[in-house]
Amino acid sequence: MTDKHIIMGTAGHVDHGKTSLIRALTGFDCDTHKQEKERGITMNLGFTHLELPDGSSVGIVDVPGHADFIKTMVSGACGIDFVMLVIAADEGIMPQTEEHLQIMKTLGIQYGIIVLTKIDLVDKDLLEMATEEVETFVKDSFLKDAPVVKVSSETNQGLDELAQTITDIIQKIPQRNFEGTFRMYADRVFSREGFGTIVNGSILSGSITKERMVFLLPGKRELRIRKIEHHGKEVEKVSAGDRASFNLVGFKQKDFRRGMVLSDRPIKETNLVDAKITVFQKDVKLGLWNQVIFLLGTNRLMARIHLLDEDVLENRKTCLAQVYLPKPIIAQYEDKFIIRNSSGNLTLGGGQIIDPYPLHHRRRRDAQIEIVRKISSGKLHELVAAEVRKSALPVTHKEVASKLDLTPDELIDVIFRQLPGDIIFYQSKDRILLLMKKFNTAMQNKILTDLQEFHKKHPLKETGKTFNELLGIFGIQPEEKTKLTLKLILQNLEEEGKIKQVKQTWTLVSHDVRLDDRTKIKIENVNTYLKSVGNNFIDLNTIFLNMQKEEMSEKKLNQILSYLTDKKEIYFIQMKYIHADFLEEAKELLIDHLKQNKEGITVAQFRDMIRGNRNTALLLLEFFDGENLTKRKGNYRFLKKKIVRKDLAGQER
Repeated sequence: MTDKHIIMGTAGHVDHGKTSLIRALTGFDCDTHKQEKERGITMNLGFTHLELPDGSSVGIVDVPGHADFIKTMVSGACGIDFVMLVIAADEGIMPQTEEHLQIMKTLGIQYGIIVLTKIDLVDKDLLEMATEEVETFVKDSFLKDAPVVKVSSETNQGLDELAQTITDIIQKIPQRNFEGTFRMYADRVFSREGFGTIVNGSILSGSITKERMVFLLPGKRELRIRKIEHHGKEVEKVSAGDRASFNLVGFKQKDFRRGMVLSDRPIKETNLVDAKITVFQKDVKLGLWNQVIFLLGTNRLMARIHLLDEDVLENRKTCLAQVYLPKPIIAQYEDKFIIRNSSGNLTLGGGQIIDPYPLHHRRRRDAQIEIVRKISSGKLHELVAAEVRKSALPVTHKEVASKLDLTPDELIDVIFRQLPGDIIFYQSKDRILLLMKKFNTAMQNKILTDLQEFHKKHPLKETGKTFNELLGIFGIQPEEKTKLTLKLILQNLEEEGKIKQVKQTWTLVSHDVRLDDRTKIKIENVNTYLKSVGNNFIDLNTIFLNMQKEEMSEKKLNQILSYLTDKKEIYFIQMKYIHADFLEEAKELLIDHLKQNKEGITVAQFRDMIRGNRNTALLLLEFFDGENLTKRKGNYRFLKKKIVRKDLAGQER
């Protein structure tokens, strides 16, 4: 007994007996709509399942054969694993037979069975001729080695053989990948009294269990699963290759839009894709720009196609193209699609998405087309490189894996061994950061230049720029990824011996503060002056006026003041300077007073204590508040709890 999850789809010309055959096999009539009964043709998708001789079952999607319902046929075919091509023995190959076969080929279906129906209407010679015609018809297709089963839905002749043939072919079909993203196009939505909204579809990839939440996309709406059914039975889990029904909480039928997808994670929507396109309709030529009907899953959209590496695309030829869609859809790498003419009466061809999130190729530059061509090769290292190249910022390997619907671990070997020369990576604890080599070089040069200019402007500062100050080189609002990028680039520059850390800042390795005798004298003079003004705050202009006799430029004075501030010899508070000696003395007086006077201290009391003015007292108290030495309550300051007496340089006393 097989436990495979497999879906079979029908194909073939209208009135060749697809639905009658399914009814004879399963006992279920897939034509359930009133109009279908009245007109005697299938207009909508039909769904059922077949119990097989080995005890397993296979899901069935019965698609309409009439040319007017090709869009419906494509939406049903997107999730099938193998096709049952139905050809009436009394009519043979017909237009929709050819069209359906081409569509199945374009959608990537590789397995199938050919069924000659209505054999009760033909004699032995006609049946033999029909068989030969079919074998000739499929000789250059994926059905060239497919078994041909002859049946009659009226007499049930050949049905047992067909059921066994279906059982046999299932053994040859590889199981779809249960890993990765759960994804299912909603091909049927309806309401049932007492349950709410039911969503049906064929699961394309992944698995999902009842306790998981699902996203309805586009829109990222998160919904709870109340119940899952598979082949009419309630189940806890469904996987790729299953037909499934979901009873969803919080979703109403009126909210449904054609093309919606259920997924176990948010997937970025897109209205621009790069693709490989093939024309299979004879006597059809596509020009540089074309308007077509684009069929992907259950999407049916009028789209514009821009050829990239050809000016004209003819029958049986393939080229690269960019597809412009009028509204966002959910699409992923390797998704297959069909294109029809804008009138909707002729299938032109189809293709495969090679990039669901491309850059806009406004002009057909050779270098740009070459990148798209590399992506179209399907080589994983080129797909990874493409995601890095089109991003303005570095990307993590987890982000790339998500876009390619792979696990992060599947990218590890490619990243370490196969990346093209223009892509590099940095490794952190749980992430790998991928970036363009030229971006890395540009960022490193910006950091080195930034530090060089800083040291030139502040030659007396031992410290450099902080991490947050260097974040400005990105020119955007900092986010987690830009912070990680900068962290790793700084680590790399440090390992290369170009920069070093000094007191939680970054400096050039070559930066070294050396004071000549003349500068030392100037520093001492400024320090002495500020010490002499005692309990007063002094602004820059006042200091500059008093230092004119020293023949000191304002630029040099700023450098010296910055040097003294770094050395904790002076303090710069609210755009004014004060000497550390006075500030330390004021601090000691304040602590001693507050330890002895639990009622606190006012600004006026502190002013008198330090023999200064009210402005000096107020600035100092606000500074001590900011240093968490004191706290203010109304007009009083109090000592913070658990204060360890330290001087302002941080040394315990």
